[in-house]
Amino acid sequence: MKLLDLLTDATLETIENMAFMEVVKSEKTTPYNEHLVRLRIEILINKPFPGEMRLVLPMDLAVQFTRNMYNLSEDEITEELMKDVLGEIINIISGRLMADLVPEDQIFELGLPLIGPDVFVQTEASSLSIEFDAEGTPFWIILFGDGFQESSNQMEQP
Repeated sequence: MKLLDLLTDATLETIENMAFMEVVKSEKTTPYNEHLVRLRIEILINKPFPGEMRLVLPMDLAVQFTRNMYNLSEDEITEELMKDVLGEIINIISGRLMADLVPEDQIFELGLPLIGPDVFVQTEASSLSIEFDAEGTPFWIILFGDGFQESSNQMEQP
């Protein structure tokens, strides 16, 4: 499977199974809105190659994920609980992707999730960004680092 397909499958299944929301890979590109409050959840890939995965989503979608996972009302959600939910989501998506990319006899190592406000940063770094739609709300998964594509290419070679 190609990197894009592996990442898409890991994201769709994780969000649908954890947050009980229908998610699709978006066919459009939502323009950057500097007024929208977004969170950025990132996790480093330490082994077998350096890389980073980010989940970027609007605050209201983060609240919805948390509400759905714990069956809570919005006023019952704490910042700590929401951070736990988002950290677990990025941890599962990145773990699934790496398990699919790395040969069975090789290990991978993930860092701890870091969560904070999203700010727009233009970069020249190698990256892949995919926009998803969770019941009408866009969110993004971004991979940074050449190792993701190189590992995917090795999988496709006979």
